[in-house]
Amino acid sequence: MPQSAFLYELMTGIYAVVVVLYFLDFLAHNVYLNRVAFGLLAVVWGLQTSFFLTRMTEVGYVPLLTTFETTLFFSWLLITFSLVVNYFYKIDLFAFFTNLFGFGMVVFDLFTKDISGGVGSYLQGDLLVLHITLAFLGYAAFLMSFIFSVMYLLQSKLLREKRWNHTFRRLPALDKLDSFTYRLIVLGFPLLLTAMVIGVNWYYVVFGTVLVWDAKPMVSVVLLAFYIAWLYFRNSSGWSGRKLAWWNVASFGLVVINYLFVGTFFSGFHNW
Repeated sequence: MPQSAFLYELMTGIYAVVVVLYFLDFLAHNVYLNRVAFGLLAVVWGLQTSFFLTRMTEVGYVPLLTTFETTLFFSWLLITFSLVVNYFYKIDLFAFFTNLFGFGMVVFDLFTKDISGGVGSYLQGDLLVLHITLAFLGYAAFLMSFIFSVMYLLQSKLLREKRWNHTFRRLPALDKLDSFTYRLIVLGFPLLLTAMVIGVNWYYVVFGTVLVWDAKPMVSVVLLAFYIAWLYFRNSSGWSGRKLAWWNVASFGLVVINYLFVGTFFSGFHNW
């Protein structure tokens, strides 16, 4: 068994324990379980980091090219951000929701696992790696903004119903949730835009033409338009609160469609 495969399986097992502990903490707030989950999550982060470094030596390229690799990289980004946010801001529920998605990416890999697969020599190069890295950083920012919007809707519902339960007490104030959402969208938009520009440049350098009518870049342009609209609604049109939260939820739905379905089934190029 390759060393990277062993690290992957060990990481997956510990990550499953982390998600269970966070779920138990979600049901009945338990400081001890939360701290253990946070510590084990740091271990998972270390194992995933070791996996990428080990796999790089095994396959001879930066492992960000296959579906298996990019999905696991996305999970690594979510773990990284959840550790940072929970350490500095102590938002326990954010860590739980974020790692539900992170572990979901790992489970997805279990069904599409091709840990030994490689890629063609043309699907390599610094520009391509930078394109993929920035794109997934943008996706991660949009996912976290989605989570904060969901938390906003939940907190708003609890306030309207005057339910002062332990979930309400563990959620940040509405203005903080809105602020986190705004900052993440402001971060994610230029990351994805820059990734698209670099991707166009890389494709032109390699193939001598511009990839115009492929489904994924076309949907990505629509996706950016959704987030531009969100920023406009928030800053210029007077929208606030639940309207913005629901718009952001819908925008992230388009992110999921673009990554899981458009790239896989409708793109002539992005299905490797």
